[in-house]
Amino acid sequence: MFKIGDTVRHAARNVVGVVIDIDGDTIYLEQPNGCEVDFAASALIYESDFQARHDTSVQDDAGSHANDAAYDAVLDSMYPAIIDMGQLLHSQAERIPGVAAKRWEELSSLQKINAISAATEVPVKTWIDSSQPGARPAIGTVQLTVLQKNSK
Repeated sequence: MFKIGDTVRHAARNVVGVVIDIDGDTIYLEQPNGCEVDFAASALIYESDFQARHDTSVQDDAGSHANDAAYDAVLDSMYPAIIDMGQLLHSQAERIPGVAAKRWEELSSLQKINAISAATEVPVKTWIDSSQPGARPAIGTVQLTVLQKNSK
């Protein structure tokens, strides 16, 4: 499974290190600070697998960005108070040790809408549909309803 030189992680303890020795099921790691620790092989995962599992970056292919203009338009139609609700939820989200959290400015428009959706309890589809010309309810009405609900 693991071999000397692999970078692995003990997720529960947030320990990352390079495999320096293997003795049966015991894997010896050297951490970046030079400390050596050992764990059962079954408790470790490859660092690359851990990062891939928790990756929140947007892929850079054309298909992943096909609807960016529509999502940008939804955000452009949102009141600052509604966006603030999404930002607040995002800033308070539980962080996974070892995974760098993205700042609000680094999120894609869809990721921001997802955060706003979770904060306001309004489905993403409702935000998108309500931003269309002639939509009923219109996005302004949806936002006023959310703000009224949250003022109570």
